Amino acid sequence: MKLNLLRFISIALLVALASCTGGQKKSDSVLKAEDAFKRRDYVSAFNLYMTEAEKGDPEAQFRVGYMYSNGKGAKKDQTQAVEWLTKAGNGGHAMAQHNLGIIHQKGRGVTKSSSEAARWYTMAAKQKVVDSQINLAVLYYKGDGVEKDKREAARYFGMAADSGNVRAQTSLAMMLMKADGVAQDYAQALKLFKTAANANNPYAQKYLGDMYAQGLGSTQSRAEALHWYYKAADSYLKLGQKKRAGTVAKVIGEIDPNSREYGLLVDKIEGP
Repeated sequence: MKLNLLRFISIALLVALASCTGGQKKSDSVLKAEDAFKRRDYVSAFNLYMTEAEKGDPEAQFRVGYMYSNGKGAKKDQTQAVEWLTKAGNGGHAMAQHNLGIIHQKGRGVTKSSSEAARWYTMAAKQKVVDSQINLAVLYYKGDGVEKDKREAARYFGMAADSGNVRAQTSLAMMLMKADGVAQDYAQALKLFKTAANANNPYAQKYLGDMYAQGLGSTQSRAEALHWYYKAADSYLKLGQKKRAGTVAKVIGEIDPNSREYGLLVDKIEGP
């Protein structure tokens, strides 16, 4: 599994997280705006949010930015969206900060800038926004917008991993297994892979099989290796990724070519 930039979350999908206000009490107008938004009365919602946004309410500012970005209750206007999200971000709104990281990294209505993206991701990461921690880890890993620092990448992957993010767990485990910018630690890599594998991550399941097959971080075990290889192949099939399932099947075929389970797996991969 390459440490590629993980898929960005669209700002349109983050409205469900807009309640992240850092514990601030919501005003009556914001509560009324939320109710109007749920009823899809976007114009009323926008006007109510704008009233509070102009008073400096970060939650309302975030919502106004979101609505401008998506053309809900007001004409779509990315410039206005960035302006209001920036006000919310400067006011400490974590999800606004995260979205600003995405906006600057993708160049949506602003000049594309990975360094500016990293600045906003750092703010959001400190507020435990897991996606910002992951995106920032990838920037440090690649040296994109920040000085390349794989130790710092591992630190941010670790934060996200501690929050239960499976992709972060797998990415950090890979770094530890391969001594990629950090000290090699097979035992910790095995632990992280196992956690992610139990959450049905096929990459983790495959690498966990590799570690048991080679006796890395644990006693070598053919049975454990096969168990996780079969799990990985099954997970890939469920995701419709027959090619990757076939790659795992080739590994299994070198260990367990005559078993009934292997035959059934091959049938699934080669079948319609």
